[in-house]
Amino acid sequence: MRKNEPSDDDWPSAWRGYDRAAGARPDRVPALTLATADGRSRHVRFDGIDGDYLIDRKLRVVDLPRSRTQLMRQAEALAQARCYATWEMPTEAERALAAAMLARAGVRRIKLRVVNP
Repeated sequence: MRKNEPSDDDWPSAWRGYDRAAGARPDRVPALTLATADGRSRHVRFDGIDGDYLIDRKLRVVDLPRSRTQLMRQAEALAQARCYATWEMPTEAERALAAAMLARAGVRRIKLRVVNP
């Protein structure tokens, strides 16, 4: 799936060029198709691929309704496609917040890791 490529000014300074990381393709993003309960389908996008895992890079993890909705969409799309994903965060504190959020939601198809930007 094509994406609109942001300029380097759209990224926080520590993460500039992050979509050029290993496994990322700046002109395309991997996406899974999610079949919704009403029979429609929608795309769930990720940032890259690392082996058998889809990668979603997070600058910050917040536990808000919109974030929880995104988490549940990703988890459902991964379950339907029988895939796994990895969330990459810049700090151990963000990883701990994400781990708590995944545990509360009961999501097991998303793994976590800390990467240096």
